[in-house]
Amino acid sequence: PQEKPKTKADNLIELIQKMTPEIAKALPRHLTGERMARIVLTAIRINPKLAECTQASFLGCVLSCSMVGLEPNTPLQLAYLIPRMNRKTNPPRLECTLLIGYHGLIDLAGRAGTNVVAYAVRKGDGFNYQLGTVPKIWHIPSELPDREAQPITHAYAVSKTADGRQQFTVLTAAQIEARRARSSAANDGPWISDYEAMCCKTAVRAHSKWMPKSSEKSESLGRALAIEEAPENGTALLSAMDPAVTKVLESSGVDTSEPGAE
Repeated sequence: PQEKPKTKADNLIELIQKMTPEIAKALPRHLTGERMARIVLTAIRINPKLAECTQASFLGCVLSCSMVGLEPNTPLQLAYLIPRMNRKTNPPRLECTLLIGYHGLIDLAGRAGTNVVAYAVRKGDGFNYQLGTVPKIWHIPSELPDREAQPITHAYAVSKTADGRQQFTVLTAAQIEARRARSSAANDGPWISDYEAMCCKTAVRAHSKWMPKSSEKSESLGRALAIEEAPENGTALLSAMDPAVTKVLESSGVDTSEPGAE
């Protein structure tokens, strides 16, 4: 019988299997290449559009996830691989984007020695804060039975470094929505399915300017933020990734050239 022609998904799966050793090299000790490959293959089966993305963008996001040690598209909500149409290229093309989850940012900060927590404030909660020389934040969640149905009014993140320094950042609902509007994934993915978590994540991301990112331990946090911010800054996705990612892709025969802008 005549063999069926390979689909884009088939070709991508073959590439992932071929690149598993390279993926394994990029992973921290607590993850294995086989496990990451299984997670990625599951993500493709759940969302077949990922297989329609350019190979460079998809595999680049997978390798970047591996380098920062975050498992994408799992119930842990550490990171998300999201297909989106890039209309700034000529012709427009479907690309994979990497969205770091709320728990992913907190995990990366924790590995760097900074403890971070974030909360959403809902209408009816007791909430107040002050800045200045004596910064203070006060939040008492409402005990109303329908609290979870009330609109979110603020989100805030609090961090404490290993040497005891504490900082916090508060965002209003309007500030959260303004940041959401700049996101390439503003109308799909976790912004739709996990809105409260994304509000908290937005507060953590806004607070990241107060978090150490210069040490070797905090390098993964800085790299993850750079990748996620690339589409908002008009930076080519591969340009924001670690140069080692492009090197692995090219050695695997993946086309990493960027098409012309419109």
